[in-house]
Amino acid sequence: MSRVSNWIQPRLRLWAIYRELGYVPWRKQRETKQNKDGIFKGTGEAIIPFLNNDAKRTFSHLFLRPGFMIRDYIRGQHERYLAPFTALLVFYSVFTLLMAVVKPDAAKSTFADGLIEGLESSDLEMDMTLNENTMKVDSTTMSDKSNRIIQSLMSTAAQSLVLTHLDLFPERANTHWKESLAAVEGDLRSKGIPLFLGNFLLLWLAMVWLLRKKYEVSVSGAAAASAYILCQFCVFMFLALLVTFGKSADLGILVMGILLFIDYRQWLAIDNKQALKLTIKTGLIYLLITVLFYLLVSLVLIAIALIRA
Repeated sequence: MSRVSNWIQPRLRLWAIYRELGYVPWRKQRETKQNKDGIFKGTGEAIIPFLNNDAKRTFSHLFLRPGFMIRDYIRGQHERYLAPFTALLVFYSVFTLLMAVVKPDAAKSTFADGLIEGLESSDLEMDMTLNENTMKVDSTTMSDKSNRIIQSLMSTAAQSLVLTHLDLFPERANTHWKESLAAVEGDLRSKGIPLFLGNFLLLWLAMVWLLRKKYEVSVSGAAAASAYILCQFCVFMFLALLVTFGKSADLGILVMGILLFIDYRQWLAIDNKQALKLTIKTGLIYLLITVLFYLLVSLVLIAIALIRA
């Protein structure tokens, strides 16, 4: 047992030093060599994601020491890692490419797809019902107006969803400006931007709300932290794909909460109780902002539907 203890203890100490610093201080750093033509070796690695040193270091540190990495970057160690927004584009572009290979129909198998079809079919059925009622019986003015408002509301919601998914439904891009919009959406979707943009904005706002005063985290610092946390989620989405043999990349609220707890614990150097409170508060504020956003969107759609009706 003493031999096992003597073997484990220095390695645990080494692991603690690596987690704190991000490198082993007594290990000699690899130098970049120059060939005869004056070109540095490894220059071509920057062309391919995850092959240059910054990208590989960002990937490994997000997996092994995510909170410490966020702390290091906010403290000014920018040259060691990919910039937050560059990392988002690289990680989610690769993930989108992987999902296109593993699950080609995943992009269309969304809640929005089914909702669009459901709203449009309901809109068509209601239109047919209104026409039949008009031909057969005379409905009251109030019921006719209510039917028109409901029909206009469902039609407006369906059209709004279609406009934000034109790249997935090219047959609906029947005008020049819709074709242009579909091209822009397709370019954004190929970079994985729809996968993280909404989550990034909501998480950023929640962190600014919680951390700006008590922990003196700046707005830009909260943005960098939010970007790296979403990249960390992307790393574990890769792992979820591997574990489930390509069937699912969903992490679940519990796993995301545990990852966020670890990030707060390492980044802010706080105890477990404080980190748990911050994690729960972040989730609640995230939910509150989401509800307010969709409430605002709903009010706008209702207003447009009333005007059209």
